[in-house]
Amino acid sequence: MKHFKVGNEIDWLEALELSYLEDLKVLFDESQSRLRSKMVSFQERVDRVDEKDKEDYIDFHYDTLVQIRDDLPRITNNSMLTNLYAFFEVHLNNFYDKVRIESASDVQTKHLTNKLNFLNEKFAVEAVKTKEIIQLDFIREIRNRIMHSNGKVEKKQFPELVLKIEHCPHTSLSSLNEIILSNDFINETFKVVEDVLRNINTGYKGMQ
Repeated sequence: MKHFKVGNEIDWLEALELSYLEDLKVLFDESQSRLRSKMVSFQERVDRVDEKDKEDYIDFHYDTLVQIRDDLPRITNNSMLTNLYAFFEVHLNNFYDKVRIESASDVQTKHLTNKLNFLNEKFAVEAVKTKEIIQLDFIREIRNRIMHSNGKVEKKQFPELVLKIEHCPHTSLSSLNEIILSNDFINETFKVVEDVLRNINTGYKGMQ
């Protein structure tokens, strides 16, 4: 059994909050398993059709195929990313506000990168690595496009983001300029969110 203690106090971030990520990860894995099962079931039905009729069968059920193969995975992964980022943002803001008040700082910023750099400065240690800040900012940009334009990224309007998406091995754009996030990208997001929050928590405890 795990004990989450800081001195005589329970570390509630470790004991309760991060357990939410574990539950969310189980939900994500289960949803991906169901989608894979649906795809396998569809392929099995195709395999049972006579060879001469297969093309017509696929054409007739093409909308269903697209939904299972493309639409549902995209919607599921987009939803999971926004959920993960919201969870991270709430806890980052809580730590930022606590540190700002306790250090009597008059610094106020709304930007993710500035908040993370501020915490690193106040902790006097690199609680959040530069590569993690870059990764989280990329996640933030993708989350914003999912929330504000239903996952579409217009190349003329967001040329820098398009380049980032194209250069990342786990992200891409569809022919309709819709963001496509691989399962690996979601799994990496789970990891960076948990690692960063745990390290910020450690940095904050070191201030006490």
